[in-house]
Amino acid sequence: MNNFSILPGHPSSPVILHVPHASRTIPSAIRAVLLLDDAALGAELDEATDTGTDLIAALGADHAHMRPWIVCNAYSRLVVDPERFPDDSEPAAAYGRGAVYTRTCTGTLLRQEPLINADPLLDTYFRPYASAVSELVTDRIAARGRAVIIDVHSYPPRPSGFEDPTLARPVLCLGTDLIHTTDCLSAAARRAFHPLGDIVENEPYAGCYVPLDRYGHDQRVAAVMIELRRDTYLPGHGHQPGSDAVAQLGTYLAALIDTAAEADADV
Repeated sequence: MNNFSILPGHPSSPVILHVPHASRTIPSAIRAVLLLDDAALGAELDEATDTGTDLIAALGADHAHMRPWIVCNAYSRLVVDPERFPDDSEPAAAYGRGAVYTRTCTGTLLRQEPLINADPLLDTYFRPYASAVSELVTDRIAARGRAVIIDVHSYPPRPSGFEDPTLARPVLCLGTDLIHTTDCLSAAARRAFHPLGDIVENEPYAGCYVPLDRYGHDQRVAAVMIELRRDTYLPGHGHQPGSDAVAQLGTYLAALIDTAAEADADV
């Protein structure tokens, strides 16, 4: 099984939908070293997995006037988290949730600490993924002169154990970056998801995914993160997304894709 899939979009589309946390799949060799029993692992996956975001991205792509490219992680973020910094600069490493998690959402041990050597996991899962996304961004810049990454996530209604419980938990958290998110792109996201009503920027989560080789300096790469609160589309916070809610969210995402793909879009 490949670490990820890249679903081709229209050759002229600069838009990349990035879906890193939708999978619950864990290879058996990695499952064997995780310290949780099956019930505890299931609960951790319920909380950590962005259930249904792959479906929302697929519908958004289907409804868009110009089909975007889609990058989807094939494995759970408990294998590695491809959105974390792979070194000590990652803030989440302070609570055991860097590129390779050692702690669960509740703070219990997931892997033995200290984690002596993360390189085999990073070499197998993190670096090939990062390289593939970087190459896709380079390809889109070559084709269109720019790339627009829309980072598709979700989050639980209640804070996890490592989160600040005083922060807002809106229906939609919009993650932005000072370098890579223009006012036009954030405004386009707000317009597209306006029917949800409750939109807050960078709270409770902040930032958006940009490949490390372009992060912080290459303004040809625009990015924004869409963080949907899960009770918006998961009835009873279950495993099966509500079809009507997912379909509606797909149309909102398509509206954002269309704006970001416009030839003269100042994103």
